[in-house]
Amino acid sequence: MPPTLTSPLSASAAATPHATTTHLSIDGVTKRFGSFTALDNIALEIQEGEFVCFLGPSGCGKTTLLRMIAGLTRQSAGTLIQRGKDISTLPPQARDFGIVFQSYALFPNLTVFDNVAYGLRNRRVARADIHARVAELLALVDLSGSEAKYPAALSGGQQQRVALARALAMEPGLLLLDEPLSALDARVRGHLRSQIKALQARLGVTTIMVTHDQEEALTMADRIVVMNHGVIEQVGTPAEIYHQPASAFVASFIGTMNFLDVTAAANHQVQLGNTVCDCLPHTFAKGRPAQLAIRPEAVALTRQPGALVGEVTGIEFLGAFQRVSLRIAGTEQRVLADVPSRDSAMLSLKLGQVVGLHLPGDAARLYPAGSCQS
Repeated sequence: MPPTLTSPLSASAAATPHATTTHLSIDGVTKRFGSFTALDNIALEIQEGEFVCFLGPSGCGKTTLLRMIAGLTRQSAGTLIQRGKDISTLPPQARDFGIVFQSYALFPNLTVFDNVAYGLRNRRVARADIHARVAELLALVDLSGSEAKYPAALSGGQQQRVALARALAMEPGLLLLDEPLSALDARVRGHLRSQIKALQARLGVTTIMVTHDQEEALTMADRIVVMNHGVIEQVGTPAEIYHQPASAFVASFIGTMNFLDVTAAANHQVQLGNTVCDCLPHTFAKGRPAQLAIRPEAVALTRQPGALVGEVTGIEFLGAFQRVSLRIAGTEQRVLADVPSRDSAMLSLKLGQVVGLHLPGDAARLYPAGSCQS
């Protein structure tokens, strides 16, 4: 008798995610290509029901790590444990995952229905169950009525939703998304990422997404794994990654960041030019060169010059705020300040204007000198 499938919704309800239950454990994973180390001793735990993003620049190792989880690339060292089962040496077909690629990878000669049903038929699922599952999944991705269409008749966003439905058809324990939105235009990308996040939350399926787009990671992920040069720089919630970057690389890669050359003073102060500024507590020796990092939205401008003074060298209108470029008096250093539109109107900002600068200490973090080019 052909196997039957439960509803993906009822299945997820039966396996409600718990934050303390580990779905995937990655321990000591290393990948070498000859003398080049693409991944170096990666250790990471992903919890049941989490949406995790691997984020980093091209060549950082994020796609290689995803391919190792899928079994498409074999690690040189280390283990991968999924729900207590060692999958380190299993072939892809023996692992419990569904995958969506950047290129969609739909069969062009098959209809939408047949693309979604492909894996179910290979598993010899009963015909009635296939029809019910495909109908349910197409409804989930808002493509009901498109069963008879071919991929060429669909937009890029629709094709990616078909690929997502196909990946979910086999009720995978783990959903892998390899840059799924990068080939789409900005408007479609923004709409589809909210759909994917809502669908993932509804089904409760553990999901790993690879992206180089920080906005995608910040808006979609429960946790972000920031990678660079084959190592993990930081793992944390979007808020932790943005507000408490563990390294100068993370600070520069996520959002916009000012980096100012300073020397350490007291354990919560630095010397910037002739001015002593507060910062978050640090352990740098007094007089040691360092870099002070602060977000543009944290920089405050005042009409009356204070201890720290800046000359306006550029104004960029960005809708809800203006991004103001300033040269810090007494130095050749420059800083960006994001000023809300109502505040900029009160300041009557113009090129050449001299204004007071305030760098709140609780938003200023110290890194070693030379960590990042300002």
